[in-house]
Order: sequence, then C-alpha cells, then structure tokens
Amino acid sequence: MRLDGKTIIITGAASGIGQASAAKALAEGARVIGVDLAGDGMPEGVEPILGDVCDDDTIARAVAAAGPVDGLATIAGISNSGVAIDAIDPDTWERIFAVNVTATWRWMIGVLPAMRAQGGGSIVAIASQLAFGGGRNNAAYIASKGAIVSLVKTAAFELAPDTIRVNAVAPGAIDTPMFNRSMARARDPAAARDYSRNRHALKRFGEAGEIANGIVYLLSGEASFTTGSVLTIDGGWRAA
Repeated sequence: MRLDGKTIIITGAASGIGQASAAKALAEGARVIGVDLAGDGMPEGVEPILGDVCDDDTIARAVAAAGPVDGLATIAGISNSGVAIDAIDPDTWERIFAVNVTATWRWMIGVLPAMRAQGGGSIVAIASQLAFGGGRNNAAYIASKGAIVSLVKTAAFELAPDTIRVNAVAPGAIDTPMFNRSMARARDPAAARDYSRNRHALKRFGEAGEIANGIVYLLSGEASFTTGSVLTIDGGWRAA
C-alpha cells in the first residue's frame, strides 16, 4: 500500500497507460481523481472529472475535487504519426504541443498551491524513448516528448525547495489504443509493427501495467530521493 492515504490526480485515466496507472494507484491505497474526455474505461473506484485536459476549467474542477494533492501524473497525450515533417498541418502541430506539453505545465502549476500547502508532493510526466533517438514521420509528437524531458528537469530544480519532486517516465512502444492507432496509419501496418517490435532488445511491446509500475514508484515515498530524472522503461530500445 505504497500510496495509502494519498490523493493522486491522473490525466488520461480512461485508457492505456493512464487507465493502468489509475488501477495500480487504487490498488496501492490511493484516492484517485481521474481526468479524461469521457468516463468510460476508468477503473472502478476512480473519481471522474470529465473534460479537455487543456482547459483551465477542467484543471480547476479536478484540483477542487481533490482537496489536498499528494501526486499528479500527466499521462494524457496525442500523436499524429505517419506524416512527413514538411507535411504537418500547423494546427495539428499546435494541438499536439497543447495536449502533450502545455497541458502538462498547466496541470503542474495548477496543483502547486495544494502541494505547497501540505509541504510537498510528486509530479510525474510522460516522455518517450523517441525523445532520445528520434524517428520518422512523427516530428510533432517526438519534439513534444523532448520538451517534456527539459520541462521536468527545470521544474525539478525550481520546485525542490518546496519538497515537490518532478520526474518523467519514458516508455518504449506500449500496446495501447494510441499506439495501435499510430501503427494503423503506417503505409504497411504489419511491417511497421514488426520493425517497432524488433527495435526493442526484448523483441516485444510493453504492457501498460509495466509503465504504471514505474509511475506509481515515482509517486510513492520509495522515490523520495528521486527528482529531475527520466525513468526509461523501453524494453531495451535505447540499448539495442
């Protein structure tokens, strides 16, 4: 029960890594405020806040519902793979950065008053192994995840005096609805899946629960001396 008595806000809690993280946090004793566009898919026991993660109203409602906030995991994210760098629509670029980066920053500053009031907390953002290696036809998503790495490091340094830890998790290719949609956009989806799978040293895709384990660790007191770090859970992608 590593999160016993703690209140955790998780964005993107209705599917994929967010859903798995909400379920894991509940199992570890947390009270979970789950945020997503729709409540379908949120684990039983999650207190749902429905809305766009980019909207100030959504942030305000979640923070008000939580009261004291011990942890925040900003897991909601979007991608638009399969588009060449010179073919990306500017509005699409802006939307990806709005959801993946700007919303992470806005949620971060949204919980600061509550965390400061109780003497500290833990914030976990989602980066990607691609932030360290790049990739084809996915520039907006990859650039947004590189920005998350930089945001986490500077936020950790700035918020350390408040005993607020800020870290990121960098997953490899994880078998989630978003990843499967990304693969489906490829010219040859089967070949794209094989290439991605074999790019990992373990020769398989990860499972959402495996990433949730790392997120819960960073939210818990077990990671009390960890801040400004990027926990890579990528099946050996960076090592291969």
